[in-house]
Amino acid sequence: MENITQEIQFTHRYWVILLPLLLMAADIVTGWIQASVNDTWESTKMRKGLFRKSGELSVIVIAYVVYVAISLPVDVPAFIAVYISIMEILSVCENLDQAGVPMPVWITRKLKKVAQDLNEPEGTEHDDTGKGD
Repeated sequence: MENITQEIQFTHRYWVILLPLLLMAADIVTGWIQASVNDTWESTKMRKGLFRKSGELSVIVIAYVVYVAISLPVDVPAFIAVYISIMEILSVCENLDQAGVPMPVWITRKLKKVAQDLNEPEGTEHDDTGKGD
């Protein structure tokens, strides 16, 4: 993980918060589109999603404050921002797919692999051939 976090560099520090925030907004909009197309509006699901996104944004802000305050050697906020951004991109693709927008299989397969790699403990093996999709 340390190698990954050392390679993550945003062009400016504000992107650590802005990128996930913009992708969260895109996820909300595509979620509304998907719900409208499929006529599946659920206020409870929407509210839970907004609370989850608020929590994710709070984690980034708290990590950034801690990073700046105690000068951590690893850019934890950037790693968290990239992780959340990947998850949001995957969610946007899923929303668009469910709304009927054709998504290239290779894009969703790659995004799912990246998300799976981020969620697995180090040393865990998985099938990355995409045949299980």
